[in-house]
Amino acid sequence: NELLRRDKQSAERNLQARTYSVIPLGGRFGMIQWVEKVAQLFSFYKRWQQRDYNAKLLQRKEGDPADAIPPPQRPHEQYYAKISAALKRYNLPRSTPRRQWPAEVFREVFLELESESPSDLLSKEIWCSSPNPSEWWRKTSVYARSLAVTSILGYIVGLGDRHLDNVLFDPATAEIVHIDFNVCFENGKRLRVPETVPFRLTRNLRAALGISGVEGVFRVACEHVLRVARENREVLLTLLDAFVYDPLVDW
Repeated sequence: NELLRRDKQSAERNLQARTYSVIPLGGRFGMIQWVEKVAQLFSFYKRWQQRDYNAKLLQRKEGDPADAIPPPQRPHEQYYAKISAALKRYNLPRSTPRRQWPAEVFREVFLELESESPSDLLSKEIWCSSPNPSEWWRKTSVYARSLAVTSILGYIVGLGDRHLDNVLFDPATAEIVHIDFNVCFENGKRLRVPETVPFRLTRNLRAALGISGVEGVFRVACEHVLRVARENREVLLTLLDAFVYDPLVDW
């Protein structure tokens, strides 16, 4: 943040990452500041699921059995149900090792799950929290810059494990806040299912960027953050080396 504040073009765009305090008290424990007035991105999905379920209950015809409309499934339940069906279509038993699953299975399941969930949950959250169009535009711009800064910084430090519980959103300011930095320095590539993408930029995140999408405020902000990082690479490398080679820290 200090490097971004020193850069004129970045400072004019107010490019900065939302932070919180961390106080180490020992080799393996410490205190982390509670991040207030934010919501996990996954909470928007869960609320949509509940609204959709309630709407179906209201549309249920008289005389239908109570279990005619099943309650919402958890994401992993949806995933494995569709995986099992896809494997069956390819005449493969469910016990087939994951590495032997055809790429088409993953693609089909992904497209099915994508078609069954909305892509505008976050954009609606910004819209509904804005009292007028000018405030919506301001929040959308703040969100785009915040997403750009956190995405590029996450890419630089090799941040992984960016599931929807580890990415928070502040409806009042439209800022993105990341938590849980346990998977850093490209360690996500060593997981059983390697994480190969540089940062998370899924449909809901893209849709909330507004009319210009990734080619507007988001791209310009990304370019400035990368430029500042390159211009100050010696400072960043010195700071990061201390974390990578610290014998007391196991990343």
